[in-house]
Amino acid sequence: MNLKLAICDDEMSDMKILTTHIEHYNIESNDNIIVSTFSSGTKLLQAHKATPFDIVLLDIEMPETDGMQLAKLLRDIDDHLYIIFTTSYPEYMQNSFEVQPFQFLTKPISYDTIHRLFMNIIKKMNRNSLTIIVVDDDNEEYFISLNDIYYVSTAKEKKAHIKYHLADHAVLTKGTVKNIESNLMTHGFVSPDRGILVNISKIQTLNTSRILLKNGIELPISRRRYKNIEKMYANHIIQLIDR
Repeated sequence: MNLKLAICDDEMSDMKILTTHIEHYNIESNDNIIVSTFSSGTKLLQAHKATPFDIVLLDIEMPETDGMQLAKLLRDIDDHLYIIFTTSYPEYMQNSFEVQPFQFLTKPISYDTIHRLFMNIIKKMNRNSLTIIVVDDDNEEYFISLNDIYYVSTAKEKKAHIKYHLADHAVLTKGTVKNIESNLMTHGFVSPDRGILVNISKIQTLNTSRILLKNGIELPISRRRYKNIEKMYANHIIQLIDR
């Protein structure tokens, strides 16, 4: 697997250690991690806009734009980016939930830690690459990655049809939410209300009456289902931090 990775750290010695670990990983594995290094968050942001990275390792404490600010800017333009914080101060972890980092690494960072990190990232990428095929009423086939689906809902305007809602459009196809529910719920989807399945990784916030998705869509949530979904969402966030 070829992956583009950026390291942003104002400490050259720390950046060199990470680069050496990644070179070691490339030798041991069949993967090819292509590394770019930056001492400035502004330069990394510009580079990512031009040619997006798959993974970024961000030092939190940096002059000008710190790692947390930089992560917010990156997350605003890239929902799928793997953000990993590196720091000597683990107390920053509690402030990182908003940008949904994949992991939080405490310096000094060992090779074993980097090896586990990439194994977990690649495992998740393989899991998220699962694709479903849906056919609309015109017999057009759509290959849709589960990771691109924000939610699925019953199509109110057409009987026995459902909609797969992506970031900025929806695909209408024959079927029922009930028939696909068991399959999608094994891949991180939850049902906040009747006739709706939500990709838990697309949730921005939730409360007792509604779910706000990362694309700005609000969906209803049943009060009796709120506590269970809140717990599942909290576990999802914790897993992102602990990986």
